[in-house]
Amino acid sequence: MRGVQLRQVETVTARASRYSSRPTIHEYEYEYEQEQEEIVPPPGKFKAEKAVWGECGFAVLTLYVHEKDKPLGRFDDLSKISDLIAEPTTVVWLDALDPDRDEMDLLASEFGFHPLAIDDYFTPHQRPKVDEYPGYFFIVTHSASYSPDEIIPQELDLFVGRNYIVTLHKEPQPVLEQVAATWQRNAKMLSDGIGMLLYDILDGLVDSYFPVLDQIDAQLDEVEDDVFERGARASAERIFRLKRSLLVLRRVAAPLRDVFNILTRRDQPLLSEHAITYLRDIYDHTLRIVDTIDTYRDILTGALDSYLTVISNQLNSVMKTLTVAATVLISVQVITGIYGMNFRFMPELSWRFGYPVAIGLMAAVAVGLLYYFKRIKWL
Repeated sequence: MRGVQLRQVETVTARASRYSSRPTIHEYEYEYEQEQEEIVPPPGKFKAEKAVWGECGFAVLTLYVHEKDKPLGRFDDLSKISDLIAEPTTVVWLDALDPDRDEMDLLASEFGFHPLAIDDYFTPHQRPKVDEYPGYFFIVTHSASYSPDEIIPQELDLFVGRNYIVTLHKEPQPVLEQVAATWQRNAKMLSDGIGMLLYDILDGLVDSYFPVLDQIDAQLDEVEDDVFERGARASAERIFRLKRSLLVLRRVAAPLRDVFNILTRRDQPLLSEHAITYLRDIYDHTLRIVDTIDTYRDILTGALDSYLTVISNQLNSVMKTLTVAATVLISVQVITGIYGMNFRFMPELSWRFGYPVAIGLMAAVAVGLLYYFKRIKWL
């Protein structure tokens, strides 16, 4: 599109972190040829430290700038972000992967972020929410992925102003890479301002829940089949593990309804009516996700009840068998007990056929009881 230019700036700050290897490190223009090397910092206020490949990671800050009537060029000085966002026609997106306190202080000085919002970023396990500050929103959201054993929520924090977005995350977020690629291919979508960029980010984040739900759905089918086919041999641990996964997923998905309720209010001045219309669509997706989670929880609760019922029925069957055996043995024991009292005057003790008659009597009692229990379907 003529007259509309898009430029991307990537600034790398080396520091120790838990990201010991990042497959996309070759995309940046800095090369690390030795195992230990002093990194020359790029222009700006970010400090560079000693890097040990395989033991240190890299805090990556990527600046995307969309301007009109300006040639494509590099912009390496992040200390001038405040000058960029002062232009109302400029759209700025700064993506920060695991920034430290110094980097966040620089962002706060350039964008004017409130210290409480900065503290919220460094506070782990934040609940999804929207905090309104003068001129911008601070939004806490989560994407979701699924491992064989648990749900893994990944926090994504956003500062949203009239013409800028700052995304902060401690783990790589594939959805941001997809949005960035789409933006660079189609800069025309930014003609409406920051709202459509926010929509793309949040839409990709909410869509990450659907593959997780599909995997849980498949596991629910397996659990139900396992319960009815194997009964007590089915794994109760797997049922409780799925219940915990659904609880974790609902904990990060349900509050998103309140987030989108605030973002789609007509009285908030940061987003256009066009962008709000698209955000309402994400709100509908969020409702669908929460309803699906609740449905899966009900199904899993039913599967657990069925599992406990099957166990109870099998236990009852075992108890009936033991009851029959005990009744037969006790009846036989009564006969043996009578003739085992060893009184001096017991005519049967000196009778020639006393022993076979006693044995026959015990056998007749046992057979009679077994026939009776068979008739009442206890056997």
